[in-house]
Amino acid sequence: MLRFYRNRKLVGKRNDKFDQRITRVMINNFLVENGFEATEQEYLKASRLEKSNVFEFPSEDIQVLTNNLKGESTALNGLAIFKTLRDTLNHYELKRMPKILDYGCGWGRITRLMATLSDDANVHGVDVDSRLIASANECASTIQFSEIESMGTLPFDADYLDLAFANSVFSHLSEVSAIATLGELTRVLSPDGLLIVSVLEHVEMEKFYSNPKQKEWIEKVLGGQGEAEQSLLQNNFVWGDTKRWDNYGIAIMNDVWLNHTLALFGAELVGAYRTNEAGSQNYKVIKIK
Repeated sequence: MLRFYRNRKLVGKRNDKFDQRITRVMINNFLVENGFEATEQEYLKASRLEKSNVFEFPSEDIQVLTNNLKGESTALNGLAIFKTLRDTLNHYELKRMPKILDYGCGWGRITRLMATLSDDANVHGVDVDSRLIASANECASTIQFSEIESMGTLPFDADYLDLAFANSVFSHLSEVSAIATLGELTRVLSPDGLLIVSVLEHVEMEKFYSNPKQKEWIEKVLGGQGEAEQSLLQNNFVWGDTKRWDNYGIAIMNDVWLNHTLALFGAELVGAYRTNEAGSQNYKVIKIK
């Protein structure tokens, strides 16, 4: 039997044909009865602002806040990230109906898809931006979203989560924020859980400096290439502030820094992968020792 949620008041600019409230189907229930392919089609329909009883995308002015993408483009990118995550999880033992966190969830683009891995009530998203969290709560009301503070405490007990995922978060955090955030994520991760985070590494930094369209921008953020290379070599971490959010900019790190920091919290790096998307960050798989 499908369960339903009555959608709350919507945010952002909406098409008139969506002014009436829509009764939402629980995402995981729809998956169980119809399969992933049908669920994916509902997700893509919503991205085109077509009526779906399963998914709803926010207005385009909200969508572009996270990655400058909107509509079907951002949906397809989100699907690529999620499908690679799902395939990666097949190589690890994850409990049935896991408790999941999408850290830095934005408006819930990928969080929505995580409900295909567990019951909707087990899926959580957190972000520091109140606009994004308001949109997520109003457009994906079957999932649990919360606003958090930069380097703040997560609203979970120790060992609560079975899977924590952070897409394009640690590629932006300052070193002090990255350390604090890794400490908090490992605190709430269960002994058998998985933490997966994406990072930018030396190869991405080289691409920034070699791209004529990005060279001037990255020099303003990280300084000259020689300076950034030297800093990464000496400190295994280099960061520049873009002043978009607190302790937010462009961060480049290597496995030396990551392994050393994880050891502080009794965790270790156990794997890595990339998606097939152009410009994919490197996703690091982490477990508690």
